[in-house]
Amino acid sequence: PEMLLVSFAQVVELIREKRDMKLLFEVEHGLKLVRYSPGRIEFEPAPNAARDLAARLGQRLQGWTGARWGVSVVSEGGAPTIGETQNAGRLQAEAEAQQNPLVQAVMLAFPGAKITEIRSAEAMAASAAIEALPEVEEEWDPFEDS
Repeated sequence: PEMLLVSFAQVVELIREKRDMKLLFEVEHGLKLVRYSPGRIEFEPAPNAARDLAARLGQRLQGWTGARWGVSVVSEGGAPTIGETQNAGRLQAEAEAQQNPLVQAVMLAFPGAKITEIRSAEAMAASAAIEALPEVEEEWDPFEDS
């Protein structure tokens, strides 16, 4: 049965699900998408892109979806890579954090301090929920009378 991927984001998600990390990295950092339609990808390679990226991407997608894929390379018109977009978002968040009076006070109090990670409240709550131990109903309590 053929799998229909209606957006390029679904293609990237499929590569992630199949755990092809080398291809995922190359697609996220070496592919500047020009045009996408199901079964067809047109991209401008980033300067660091592997020469055989189009051929390998087409082969993998055909193997995974059962459909034939046309993956072609063009010389211009590509959008920023996924990696460039993510990096821009991180830089924007860092610039906003630098404007926060509390962050400025910390930087002043601790010369040489650096912002190493920025996480949203939602991301921190999700991380805490994953790390939290589940309640165990039948657990023995040494302080409880029998």
